[in-house]
Amino acid sequence: MININIAPTILKRASTLLCQEITNGNNLVATKVRENGNLLEWHLENGDFIEIVNNMDYATGLCLIPSTSICLCRDDEIVWEESYVSPENSETEKKV
Repeated sequence: MININIAPTILKRASTLLCQEITNGNNLVATKVRENGNLLEWHLENGDFIEIVNNMDYATGLCLIPSTSICLCRDDEIVWEESYVSPENSETEKKV
């Protein structure tokens, strides 16, 4: 069993995005948990995927600035992203 190391509030926001996609007729076809639970991917029927990732330096496995990103990707390009930075470092950053 693999633990998911994503904060519940961020998972709730990401699942809202997933629900919007499903409501629009885009079915969920696969879920993948990677990087010891620090990366979650939801793959959709049209080829898009939603990625939730705790940002880390993958060479060392250490977190550089504690943050988590939610991305909607299409054709390997990010079409929407929202980043949540740890409260002691900054406010929530949104990119569209």
